[in-house]
Amino acid sequence: MASAMDSASWDSRYQGRELVWTAEPNRFLVAEAETLAPGRAIDLACGEGRNAIWLAERGWQAVGTDFSEVGLRKARELANRRGVNVEWVAADLLD
Repeated sequence: MASAMDSASWDSRYQGRELVWTAEPNRFLVAEAETLAPGRAIDLACGEGRNAIWLAERGWQAVGTDFSEVGLRKARELANRRGVNVEWVAADLLD
């Protein structure tokens, strides 16, 4: 049986049409970053990309990385709908 920490499990979880998480950024990110001047950011284990997209909408040069290809596909689609550029990287952070 696959663990909760493998890409196949997360691909399966993200497979549905709807977002698993909301499209809104994490409230803790907003609290910490909303007053910062834009710079460069990397969103580790970005899933469907909501935090990297929020940063990019505010002028950040954002990179989102995750090991779920399905999650990254949804992240790309959401970024395209919102008209922002984010660099998406498929990678297992443990490698």
